[in-house]
Amino acid sequence: MESSDWSDAEVEQLKALVNEMTIAQIANRLGRTYNSVALKISRLGIGTNWGNRQVKKKPKGIKYSKPKITEYLELLEQEPMSLNKFAKHHDLKTDNFTNAIKRYYPEWMEAYGSQNSVRPKTKCPYCGDEYWPLTHRQIFCTKKCADDNRSDQGYFGGRRRETIGWADGICQLCNQHTPKGLSSHHIRGKENDPDNDHLIALCSGCHNIVTLVAGRRFAATVESWEVLIQLVLLRKNGHDPAYKGVFTKVEILPVIAE
Repeated sequence: MESSDWSDAEVEQLKALVNEMTIAQIANRLGRTYNSVALKISRLGIGTNWGNRQVKKKPKGIKYSKPKITEYLELLEQEPMSLNKFAKHHDLKTDNFTNAIKRYYPEWMEAYGSQNSVRPKTKCPYCGDEYWPLTHRQIFCTKKCADDNRSDQGYFGGRRRETIGWADGICQLCNQHTPKGLSSHHIRGKENDPDNDHLIALCSGCHNIVTLVAGRRFAATVESWEVLIQLVLLRKNGHDPAYKGVFTKVEILPVIAE
């Protein structure tokens, strides 16, 4: 039976069972397939337990889009209050809210900072950007900088920003310009570089690849690397007849990080 063949009685029974049983149990009770029951639950938009609801996710960033920020600033003009208090009142993350204002209305943010700052304009000790401190306890320009500084001190000994490629925002493997989302990679592995002397910047994708491949058994032998490189080249260029009989000879030289 297709999902369109459901009788009114079956639909009512489904609604009664959806919060009491799993999809598999309901399918068994009604004599229907798992897919049929799951599809019907999805189309009806019912169920709150047992994973019987497909949650519709709100589009990311919609609360911080330019139209919404414009709306928020208009509300602030009508009911003046601190940005932190306003953000909490409207279920916003203060950092995301203020960063969105800086992005869309930098002049407004500059004027607000100069009028509400508790100290003269200050340079953030982590990122180096200048900002207006809005509280006496504020040391960094954003919570993200405070968190990044804490992480840097704890894991990289405060040397994360010395990472090769970090300042330029360039992944040292794929050469893509990725100012956000770069990772500091210990070339020799964290366990072999306790002083954090050998760090390079990798985008998240390349960092995952390096970490994954380094953990595989074949990474220890030159022969396995030859096979891997051939497989990658063939997979990437399989449409090209020139790669039909490709063979790659690899010479692994010792790498000494200065």
